[in-house]
Amino acid sequence: MKNKISKTVDKYNLISKGDKILIALSGGADSVMLSEYLLSVKNELDLTLEAAHIEHGIRGKESVRDMNFCIDYCRKNNIPLHILRINAVDEAKAAGLSVEEYSRNRRYEYFKTLSCDKLATAHNATDNAETLLFRIARGSSLNGLCAIPPKRDNIIRPLIEVNSDEIRKYLEENGIAYCIDSTNASTDYTRNYIRSEILPRMQKLNPDFISASSRLTELVAADEEYLESIASAEYEKACSDNQLRIDRLKTLPDAILGRVLAKYLKENSLPYDYYKIGNLKSLLAAPSRFQIDNDFTAVSNKSTLRIAELSNCKTHYAAEISKLSFDDYLKICKNGSKAFDFCCDYDKIIGSVTVRTRQEGDKLSPEGRHCTKTLKKLFNELAVPIEIRNSIPVVADDAGVIGICGYCTDERVKLGSETKAVLTVNIHTEEKI
Repeated sequence: MKNKISKTVDKYNLISKGDKILIALSGGADSVMLSEYLLSVKNELDLTLEAAHIEHGIRGKESVRDMNFCIDYCRKNNIPLHILRINAVDEAKAAGLSVEEYSRNRRYEYFKTLSCDKLATAHNATDNAETLLFRIARGSSLNGLCAIPPKRDNIIRPLIEVNSDEIRKYLEENGIAYCIDSTNASTDYTRNYIRSEILPRMQKLNPDFISASSRLTELVAADEEYLESIASAEYEKACSDNQLRIDRLKTLPDAILGRVLAKYLKENSLPYDYYKIGNLKSLLAAPSRFQIDNDFTAVSNKSTLRIAELSNCKTHYAAEISKLSFDDYLKICKNGSKAFDFCCDYDKIIGSVTVRTRQEGDKLSPEGRHCTKTLKKLFNELAVPIEIRNSIPVVADDAGVIGICGYCTDERVKLGSETKAVLTVNIHTEEKI
């Protein structure tokens, strides 16, 4: 057993001499086997070993029994032990997560608080096969079919090529005690259902299914690594100023394009899945946009694809509104100087004038265009970045929008040869809420 695990350790370069290794110790057969192996090579590799145990508060006395087993095991083997106790059921409910997902998150959060060079977890070949089946059922990507990698960041899995039957046989033959989790027999948890119902059926088709799964995930991982290296190179060529060049993206085969788009979302700390990637691909065909997550929207034009951050905050404006004679207005604006943020024919105003942000249904007739446009269509025509559209000052009277500061004036209130008085507006941002 030691030789088999050591081959895995050497094959994936999991352990270096002098490493400080934190063992994720549950007290079950797998984590005890992991501990036994690391103890057997401790002196040879000059390792410093510590362990961490999480008491989830799920199984009552049995859960406490497992914690006490770990305390005794670590005391016997001179391994410092760190313990975290939680109430996984109540805390998961409060967090809106399944008990499985919440418990996993808390475990790894806790592990990160403990100093070590490597975190050793006891995932084995059987776990790997179960994960593969689970991800196939969910329609996973090639990356998902890699299942449980032997190494990820500082997390190592020395048992990943040993199956659970081999582990239990070794421990029993050598008289090494371990804990049995009674919930393993329950099919209420997804993984237990796969373990007790699905995996045995696959082994009827192929008794060597677990080893076959390991071969498959190893081959898939090699292919995935190669494709990712190509995608990373293409990403660097396509991305500039956090925008992707559409002409470059259109030259890529679909397998690489999907990875480049996924990397783009990851680089922007945004979630991604099959459907989001599909929506991004559709933006390459014609200028459009779609909401990715909360305030973030993907936007394309004829040349680029980019991420725009939209704010739900409403900008409030303080406006200085004045009336000038047309002659005085011309004197102030002589030599082409821009003295006002907005101006129009005072005598054509209906009711009072306000300055605000755009509202649903806003429209106007741009001066000289002889047509009426919604602000949305007008902003699209003018290629106004969507992330600033909600903060552009809109000037309106009681009859509707009369102008968009910095862009256009409505035909109804434009300055002309008959203008006698001019309404002038200067605008300042008041606050954001």
